[in-house]
Amino acid sequence: MNENKGLFASICGFFKSLFSSSPAAESKPAAPADGLTGVERYIRNKSQGGSNLTGVEQYIRKKTTNGKPLTGVEQYIRNQSQAKPMTGVERYIQSKG
Repeated sequence: MNENKGLFASICGFFKSLFSSSPAAESKPAAPADGLTGVERYIRNKSQGGSNLTGVEQYIRKKTTNGKPLTGVEQYIRNQSQAKPMTGVERYIQSKG
């Protein structure tokens, strides 16, 4: 009977140490030296990272500078930026449409 009590006590001791919340049992990740959260560091890096272009603008610039043929969307964007001003009739039709 004493053997069972000793075995039970050792099992209880094992689980107590396993689920203990003492500082020695906890392992927290090291806090960054700057004291910022990951999100704050990401935003700071993005704001200091140079380019303010959107992904679409970067894509179009890459496609137009490498000498490859333009896609239909790129041609449309270029044509719209170079389009002549609308006449009064065109503006009227567009506003009523």
